[in-house]
Amino acid sequence: MIGETAHALNAMLFLIVSAVVLVILGLVFFLINLWIIAYSAELLFNAKIFSAMPASEYVVLSASILSAASMIGSKHARK
Repeated sequence: MIGETAHALNAMLFLIVSAVVLVILGLVFFLINLWIIAYSAELLFNAKIFSAMPASEYVVLSASILSAASMIGSKHARK
């Protein structure tokens, strides 16, 4: 009985720790995407390819779409 309780608590602790780690990694990946997209938009604006600098809302939107698509795509990897 005590062994089952300890195993259940160990599993819960592992679940919580892994969820926190995955959230942190997701945020780091999102920030990297955000930096890449913002930097490339700035480069295109300075090279006069864009006539106007894109709004920050669209930069964040595109980074979030890329992050979500890569997370969904990595979940459905081939076995």
